[in-house]
Amino acid sequence: MFKKICTLLILFSSVIISGQNITLLKNTNPKVKELKHSLNTSRDSLIMECEKTIYKVEIFNEDYEKIIIVKDFKSQIPLLDLPAGEFIVEAQLVDKIVVMKIIRYNDITNSTITSSKKEAGKKENLSTNSIEFLLSTGNNKKLNNKNQKFYWTLNQINNGNSSSKTMKLVDQESLDRMILKNKLEQSRAEGKLNELIAWEIYNTSKFMKQQVSDNSYIFSQVSDFFNTAPYYTTENNSQNP
Repeated sequence: MFKKICTLLILFSSVIISGQNITLLKNTNPKVKELKHSLNTSRDSLIMECEKTIYKVEIFNEDYEKIIIVKDFKSQIPLLDLPAGEFIVEAQLVDKIVVMKIIRYNDITNSTITSSKKEAGKKENLSTNSIEFLLSTGNNKKLNNKNQKFYWTLNQINNGNSSSKTMKLVDQESLDRMILKNKLEQSRAEGKLNELIAWEIYNTSKFMKQQVSDNSYIFSQVSDFFNTAPYYTTENNSQNP
């Protein structure tokens, strides 16, 4: 049985660090105080330091994903290569996953009316692609598009003596990549015990409110907000139509 690892939710408080065009919203949960995280002096990198080993760091949103293997007590992750947008950052420790948030803004080059209009347009596009907007009940074109689907995933990785569990919301394209990766892992001896489960979400806003308040909600027998029958599971490697 996999060792249970908890994913600690983001506690957005007044602890906000801004640098140049980058903002870091720190995790203020006292249960994760062993992980120190902030922007560096030049404010273009994320600095992490912990008493425990930091195994890896994932930075992602609906359109971007980056995985940094750390396996150390310290890490400095450059942020200037991030595109404009809002990103979830997950730092995997030995017994938990610490979650925080980074916002990368567009560069402001001048203050003319024309550039201001362009910048306003960029910010509008950013807001409609943001994680908060995707989880809101606003007029998001992605959520209102019947062809656009979202899934809640549970990904368990077992590397011999250690294991980890990650749960997150992804779109169809991201899920397809995760499924392909999982199938490749199943063909290798070191990945035989890895598991991936995905559920289709009908109402992302209401589902997330339930899931945040109770992380076992995804295992409900009945729900109006998601399909309780998994869309994909490693066990049978099959997808529902």
